[in-house]
Amino acid sequence: MDYHRTQSGAIQSIVETESLDIIYQASNVRNERTGVHATVSVGFREHGRGAIPLDEDTYNVGRREDRERLVNAIYKKDAIKEILLANGYEHARMSMDLMLFQRGLYSFEIGSQEAERRGGSNERLQKSFVIDPFVVEGGGTIIFAPPGRGKSWLGMLFCVTVDAGINSFWPVTQGPALFVNLERSADSVDVRLGDINQALGLPRSRPLLRLDRRGRSLPDVIDGIQRTVEKEGVKFVLVDSLSRMGYGNLIDNDPANKAMDALNSLSPAAWAVLAHTPRGDESHTFGSQMFDAAADVTVQLMTDDKTKENMLGIGLRVDKANDISKQRGITQIAIEFDNFGLKFVRQARGNEFVEISSQRKDSTAQQVMNLVRTLGKADAGAIAESIGVDRSTVSTILQNPEYFKAVGKEGRKVVYSIRDSVNELLGITYPNTSSDDKTISNTHNNNEVVVLEGQQELLKTENTQQNEVLDSKEYRVPTPTVLHNDEEDDERLF
Repeated sequence: MDYHRTQSGAIQSIVETESLDIIYQASNVRNERTGVHATVSVGFREHGRGAIPLDEDTYNVGRREDRERLVNAIYKKDAIKEILLANGYEHARMSMDLMLFQRGLYSFEIGSQEAERRGGSNERLQKSFVIDPFVVEGGGTIIFAPPGRGKSWLGMLFCVTVDAGINSFWPVTQGPALFVNLERSADSVDVRLGDINQALGLPRSRPLLRLDRRGRSLPDVIDGIQRTVEKEGVKFVLVDSLSRMGYGNLIDNDPANKAMDALNSLSPAAWAVLAHTPRGDESHTFGSQMFDAAADVTVQLMTDDKTKENMLGIGLRVDKANDISKQRGITQIAIEFDNFGLKFVRQARGNEFVEISSQRKDSTAQQVMNLVRTLGKADAGAIAESIGVDRSTVSTILQNPEYFKAVGKEGRKVVYSIRDSVNELLGITYPNTSSDDKTISNTHNNNEVVVLEGQQELLKTENTQQNEVLDSKEYRVPTPTVLHNDEEDDERLF
């Protein structure tokens, strides 16, 4: 039989009779533990007229009993049987044709999966973003934070800024956006959307593509999402939330892969999903590591509702990024509330939210620089133990002669300090201190350096000046002479 792929992705084959075309079609073809399964349908059309479906069923396409049950169901319909027999298409003929159709079905399905020889692109291309730097065009993003931290507000803000083409918070590529709400009532989302619209200077009643299905799971709505993406040309889909994936235990790899496959099926639209973190650990998404593995970008959401009354600060930091530069900064926005709900939203000013600004992640090289400058001198082992990284990584960083110099040994350990030229570049001078005036903590303490009283303000001022100067340039460590597992942060030093 000759097969072809329909626009919806189904596999189809047509048998021509004198005045009828008999149409065999299969969708959702997949190889399961008990064999190849598919949803098989049979229809016909008279020449020059539209197709008429006769019947369909989902079953194991290798089983004769299932195939015969479908054919029998069709020929039990007297009106249909009369038309088929009038065109010489008997029961046995349909049974045989359906068998032949199903026999080659899986071979055709996997034929599109065969490898082919392809060359690399002729030139380097810069990644395009729907929301820069958080959502890559055609890619997937996971935004994670503990419950009640403003993820849903952020998700709606993402959608409206893309849909309306508002670049006040982050650069966007304008296009239709779809908000998939599996968590809240439609009425409550109406209110939130009106507040967001008004805060952005839009009419409160401005519509947004939405799919409100509170209490449902992704498998229940994925077909509707796919149809909406195709029909409306949706550029960006936001799903609230990952806990509603509905494919099984989120900790298991197989359900996680199925959930990510479903979201990736929304291509060419980009997607983002809101996710919770484990209790007591805000550093990653709750569940299988396959979630993070399948996403192009993961974003940690941080909040501060203590610095200012009636104000919520939201910070966004890229945690993982594929094929794009990993941003070290934190994008901050401010949301103000009153008795009616959200009042306005804007970009945060500088270090307006202390709890967010304090969570900036320095690269390993920056941590080494900060620590050596604070202590005056230190060896690789002590530094590595203090900041919690591999000693060989620290040793490689210290080998950069532009920033560090060996100043002697303490026992068998080589001790390093910062070159005077670096301090001159930063415009920093130090009081006269000896090594006895400074101590290094042997505990990690969340990668913070513990210094004696009187040194804290000096360290804070120096680190701020250092980062402002050195962040404007790119520095690289020399090629190491021994192989070890460097952190990805170490490619860009300071």
